[in-house]
Amino acid sequence: MTNEKITLSKTGELSVGKLIEYFQTVLGVMLSPVKGQYNTYWLSARTVDGKRLEVVDGPKYYKLVFDEYGVEIVCNGMFNAYSMKSNIVQWIKEEVAARKVA
Repeated sequence: MTNEKITLSKTGELSVGKLIEYFQTVLGVMLSPVKGQYNTYWLSARTVDGKRLEVVDGPKYYKLVFDEYGVEIVCNGMFNAYSMKSNIVQWIKEEVAARKVA
C-alpha cells in the first residue's frame, strides 16, 4: 500500500466532519465508509454538473483517510496515489477559482 497526503492545515485545526462534507457536497466526491475504520472512506466516483464520473473501474481502490490536517490517499501503487492526489488538488483549485468568479 502506498500513501500520499494532502495537507490542508499546518496546525491541525480542521473539522474532520466539515472536510468530509466539503468533499461530498462541494467537490461532488462519492464516499462510502470503510467498515471498522474511523474517518476512512472508499472513493468511488465524482459528480460534476449532474453527471456521475467514475474514478475507478471497481469499488474499494482509493481509500481516503481524513484527519485534522487534511486527507491521506491509500492505494496500491505509488504512481496511482500520486495521480489521485493531483486530481483532488486540481478539483479543489477549480472549486476555489469558481468561487472567486461568482
